Amino acid sequence: MINIMRQLKFDALRLVIRNKSFLFFTLLMPAGFYLLFTKVMVVGSETEMHQFYMTYMGSMTIYSGVIGAIFGVSTILKRDRDKGLVLFLQMTPTGSKNYYISVYTITVLLNLCAVIVLGLLARLVNNVDLSLKQSAMILLIVLVGQIPMILLGTLMSYFKTQETLSVASNLIAFPLAIVSGLWWPINTMPDWLQGIGKVMPTYFANNLLEKAMLHSQFDLEDIYGIITWIVMMGCLTRLVVKIQQKKGLRISEA
Repeated sequence: MINIMRQLKFDALRLVIRNKSFLFFTLLMPAGFYLLFTKVMVVGSETEMHQFYMTYMGSMTIYSGVIGAIFGVSTILKRDRDKGLVLFLQMTPTGSKNYYISVYTITVLLNLCAVIVLGLLARLVNNVDLSLKQSAMILLIVLVGQIPMILLGTLMSYFKTQETLSVASNLIAFPLAIVSGLWWPINTMPDWLQGIGKVMPTYFANNLLEKAMLHSQFDLEDIYGIITWIVMMGCLTRLVVKIQQKKGLRISEA
C-alpha cells in the first residue's frame, strides 16, 4: 500500500498538477460543451428541458471519460514506455503493477471530478437537483462505465509512433461520442449508424446514467452490454500487454 501511495503521489504531480492541458481537456472541455448545448438547444416544455439538462450532464460525463482514456491514458502509457520507464519498472522487484494502478486511479478520479464539476454547473445554471441516491448511482455507473475506455486507451498506447496514436485518437474519440448519442440524440441518426452506436460501451453507460437520473428502471441489456465490453477488453488487453512485455524483455536482454 505504501508503494502504491508513493506511485500515486509521483504520477499526480507529473500528470495532473504539472500538466494543465490534461486538466483542461478532461474537466473543462466537457463542461464547456454542457453550457453551450444546454443554452443553445432550448426546445420543448419546461419538464422536457429539465430532463434534457440532467441527461446531457450524464452524456458529458461519459464524454469526459472518453477523452481521459483515449487521449490521456494512451498518451501517458506510450510516452512512459518510449522513455523506458515502464520497462525499468518491469525489471524491479515490485514490477509495473503499481504504475498501472496509479495511472488508472488518477484517470478515474479525474472523471469523478468531472462529475462534480458538471453537477455543480447543472445545479447553478440549470437548477438540476439530484438526490444523494442519484448522485451515488451516477458515481458508480461512471466508475464501471469507464473501465472499457481505460482498457481501450491501454491498447492504443501500443501504436508504434506518437503520430499514429494522435490520428487514431481523433478518429476514435469523436466518432465514438457521436454514434453513441453523447452529443445529440441517437434517434436522429440513420438506422445503420444507430445500429453501430447501440452496441458501443459509451451508449450502454449513457443509458444507465439516464435511467439513474430520471428514476427509471435499469435495462438489463445495458448492464450486460457493459459487462461484455469489460470482459472482452480485459482479455484482449491482458493478451496484448503480455506479448509486448515479453518483446520488451527480449530486446533488453539482447
